[in-house]
Amino acid sequence: MMKTVILFLSIFGFSGVLISQNTVPDFTVTDSDGVEHSLYEDYLDKGITVGIKLFFVNCPPCNVDAPKVQTLYEELGGGQADVQLFELTTSSDNNAAVNGYKAMHGLTFPSISTDGGASQVIQPYINGEFGAFFGTPGYFVIAPDGTATATGGGSSSRIPNFDAGIRATGATGVVTQEPDPAIINLTIEDAFGSSIQDVEIQLISASNPNLAYDVDLDNQQIVIQDLNQQFPGINDPILRISKSDDIRGKLTPLDILLIRKHILGLIPLTDEALLMAADTNGDGNVNPLDMLVLQKVILGVFSEFPIPSHRFIPNEFPIQVTPGLQDIEIKASKTGDLNGF
Repeated sequence: MMKTVILFLSIFGFSGVLISQNTVPDFTVTDSDGVEHSLYEDYLDKGITVGIKLFFVNCPPCNVDAPKVQTLYEELGGGQADVQLFELTTSSDNNAAVNGYKAMHGLTFPSISTDGGASQVIQPYINGEFGAFFGTPGYFVIAPDGTATATGGGSSSRIPNFDAGIRATGATGVVTQEPDPAIINLTIEDAFGSSIQDVEIQLISASNPNLAYDVDLDNQQIVIQDLNQQFPGINDPILRISKSDDIRGKLTPLDILLIRKHILGLIPLTDEALLMAADTNGDGNVNPLDMLVLQKVILGVFSEFPIPSHRFIPNEFPIQVTPGLQDIEIKASKTGDLNGF
């Protein structure tokens, strides 16, 4: 029996870890700064390895390890990479006590006191469900698949073993810098300088026009951080603009008169957007038939035009998804509106 025990201790003393085949239970805790953390939703499900230190503020070896764990935390990306560290009290430490301990050692990783739910979370770990626990400080590593590793060792090996256990999950601690987004700033105005609102934007593929995504405008901007992730399958993006509502808005008999004066050569329309607006039937010409169509829309005989209520110059165009700000000006033509009121 003694040989078996010695063999067991020597194996795990050499490796420094004991891996549990069971997955750890989920938990949601609130750290001493008031920030809530959910184990799976916030970390494991996102491929982030979680390291746990069990401690209490008056534990001498915990205080010795504290600055070393902070150094390791910073080396592993400071919570901005694929690793997050937590410490949970095994005693009655409240937020005030934990924050005093953190301030003394300059700790920046989340610490959980009894106020934040530590007492409920630590039970499976101190009960040995996920590897041997011999007292504080105790260290556990939780891989993204939920399996736990208890890392052990003496005063000189505890932190190296903790580090090794974290890296054994595949975590690198390397902070990946996201590239600057492509920001497309759209200025959409009619021939009278009025901004056009509530336009419909689609991003389509030049090589496959059937592949299209609706795009939301945020303050007249389109922000693309990762084209392939946001719009899968589109490598040659084209922006398409349309607007089909507000059929009779700003339409009056005066617009009919202005079309008539253009046809008679009394007041020719020279602006491209106004010429497009006067072509109410969309045949590419301005003639008496356009006056008739406009009249029937104003009177409610027609519920819509044969063409969209708004057309744009241009209505679709390729875009360059490169980091930085792009300003694009688009002129809108409201069908039938020749004077803007």
